[in-house]
Amino acid sequence: MKVVLVNSPLFRTRNLLYDEDSLPPIGLGYIGTHLRRNGIDVSLIDAVHQRIPLVDLIDQLHEQKPDFVGVNIFTTNYELVKELVEGLHFSTHIVVGGLSTKQLYEAILSWRTANPIDVVTGDGELIMLDIVSDSVKDPPFKIEGNRRVFRIDQSSRYLVHDISSVTLDRSFFLNEPVRHPLGFIEGNIVASRGCVYNCTFCAAARSLNKDYPVRERTKESIMTELQNIATNYTEVSSIRILDDLFLKSKESIDKAVNVFSPFRFQWRSMAHVQTFRDVDEVLMLRLKQSGCQELFIGVESGSPKILADINKTKDLVTIIANLTKVFRAGINMKGYFIYGFPGETEEDMEKTYQLALQLKELAQEFKVNFRTSVFQYRPYHSTQIYHELEALGKKMCVTQVAPNEALSRLVGRQQFNFHSGNYSAVDYQIVQRYIYATTNLNGDNLFAEFTTSNQVLQKNL
Repeated sequence: MKVVLVNSPLFRTRNLLYDEDSLPPIGLGYIGTHLRRNGIDVSLIDAVHQRIPLVDLIDQLHEQKPDFVGVNIFTTNYELVKELVEGLHFSTHIVVGGLSTKQLYEAILSWRTANPIDVVTGDGELIMLDIVSDSVKDPPFKIEGNRRVFRIDQSSRYLVHDISSVTLDRSFFLNEPVRHPLGFIEGNIVASRGCVYNCTFCAAARSLNKDYPVRERTKESIMTELQNIATNYTEVSSIRILDDLFLKSKESIDKAVNVFSPFRFQWRSMAHVQTFRDVDEVLMLRLKQSGCQELFIGVESGSPKILADINKTKDLVTIIANLTKVFRAGINMKGYFIYGFPGETEEDMEKTYQLALQLKELAQEFKVNFRTSVFQYRPYHSTQIYHELEALGKKMCVTQVAPNEALSRLVGRQQFNFHSGNYSAVDYQIVQRYIYATTNLNGDNLFAEFTTSNQVLQKNL
């Protein structure tokens, strides 16, 4: 019995414009680890990290002819995964997973292949073993011929209630640890599943995932993994936490401080604008001293109207006050911004640019780095905005997403730029202009002060 897990490709061909660092597909790694520990022959092909063109990926699978192919799927690569599955002309069993399957499962069931297909929404590691062993104990949520859909929610025996018990075999990954563009070596961990917030553009929004509980690993579990990394990967000096939202409250900051303080790692993670609302300067300094080097924060917009529309904090005074706490503590920040939300005007966009500029100036005042990561809005399956646009009869070509080479060339950095239509109230050229201007706040050196602080860390190590 042979299983091949596939981190599905983002591009049809080897896209020379795409130069983003790829992250290890830890979700697939958890599945592979559970299979391997139960005696299953399993391997992982990372088509993203290896930049494998679709035709080459299909050829590799034909050479291996596994009994099972497990593949993830996203809104942005639906057509590629469909072509991949329909291009496998040998007998195998397909398993498809990922957040977008909650809405895409009907379409997946219609794919043209004689091979059986199982669609899994939710945790995949426990049910995948029983799929491979032909011993699934939950009834399918939906069944059509040799196609089944399984919903792994709170009512399923396959939900992983205690994620602290899940182990990870890092040998599945070719890019773990990751070498950061600045040269330091970084390991990646997952400390929780799910998000407590309700952003309308995000498929992980709590209101849309009420049957999928938010779960956190224990402090002891995380520290054990950090110790394993310190022991087995002595070159690693930095840890990135890949959670949807690692720092979400004062309590989560306390936990992070206690987890990381015994180690000599620097670390980076996602946080929310409201994370620091009730946090005093003493705790912020302890956060910095624990090794917190940089936080990724979804600012998204500077327009109170747009912020209200997407269920984000709309009080700009609060946003600036909370983020100033981060700067004052000496912590670098990567701010995410999105232009082109439905109905967004040029006035809204100007407010976003002005907020980004103000945050950049504040960071310079406190001698830390504030870098921007800027995107054009794209509707994703299983998000509130997607459902709202759908109800309005808006035609969305979200499965026809194409790499936006013009935007990539304009901003001078080939980031995760895709194009699936303009949903704003202005011409697309205006959207691009603001993406360019906000990206350009980074200047020539994207990491600036981040470089200096990292050099100090390396010297201390």
